[in-house]
Amino acid sequence: MTRLKGAPEALAGAYDQALLDLDGVVYLLHEPIPEAAATIAALPGLDCEPVFVTNNASRSPETVADALRGMGVPAEAAQVLTSAQVVAEILRDRLAPGDPVLVTGSQALAAAVEAEGLTTTDDPKAAKGIAYGMVPTVTWRDLADLTLAARGGAVWVATNLDATLPTPDGPLPGTGALAGAISAALGRGPDVIAGKPEPGIYRAATARRPGGTAVMVGDRPDSDIEGANRAGLDSLLVFTGVASPLEALALPPEQRPTYLGWNLGALTEPHPEPQWNDAVDRIDCGGWTATLETGPAGAEIRLRGEGAELDAWRALCELSWAAADMTDYDPTRAPVADSDAARKLLGD
Repeated sequence: MTRLKGAPEALAGAYDQALLDLDGVVYLLHEPIPEAAATIAALPGLDCEPVFVTNNASRSPETVADALRGMGVPAEAAQVLTSAQVVAEILRDRLAPGDPVLVTGSQALAAAVEAEGLTTTDDPKAAKGIAYGMVPTVTWRDLADLTLAARGGAVWVATNLDATLPTPDGPLPGTGALAGAISAALGRGPDVIAGKPEPGIYRAATARRPGGTAVMVGDRPDSDIEGANRAGLDSLLVFTGVASPLEALALPPEQRPTYLGWNLGALTEPHPEPQWNDAVDRIDCGGWTATLETGPAGAEIRLRGEGAELDAWRALCELSWAAADMTDYDPTRAPVADSDAARKLLGD
């Protein structure tokens, strides 16, 4: 019944690979997250290999690794996996050597396609495949050529369908938003999507260590975590990006993680496992107790005790998810505090 797992020692020590999302996990809008560099440096000592997994197809692995090292994060190009590389591998497997591919996107995407023994073309009528990514300079003509190539039978592989991309000005149209324009004209979407949450990028990452075990670390439940679940991998949701602990209480089953952490440093920490009390709808974790009760306004979760704050959220998430699955409990309803520490935690 328990969704969240425990780890009696450093979490990374239980896995051969840590698949690390970048923005929101290692850095935030190109500013390094303080705990990231030290955590990644510690992974080899735990026999856990970092793999930087990104939906961003605009930069080569070498460029990504250089940027990470510039932030003080130890990284090599061989440890980077971009959706551009996965697009190229998919097209390689579906086409014949030397087949022409229409590339809509970055030079890094074109280079990845050529590295797999395919050629690039500007002629949409000659293309056997399409490698679709996004750069800020994409034009109507680029989208029109992609539409013509796909209508002519070329295999359309997209780097990702992220609707937005993060910027200092807030979320702006992303790869998926522009793909929507093509889909509207074509009457269908891409044949294959390479990036998260689709399983292709996870398979490509774990193939680097055959027979090993991997944990995905991400900040986006609808991308990083959902993709890990689809791929059959454990996952760690961190709260340094888009998700908050309160929002985590209402996650649907396909977006629920295996572990929770404030930040990437959770890879080097033990994780207590929430404990169910069979006699009542109660979960204990650390010094906290979460209980499902029926009040005047219906079912509610009450929290009491004190201790490490993350243990409280572990208990609350575990109980909220179970209650939402098995009863008519509304997981968006805020928990009720039953102790001074709980009131401080929940802001009551």
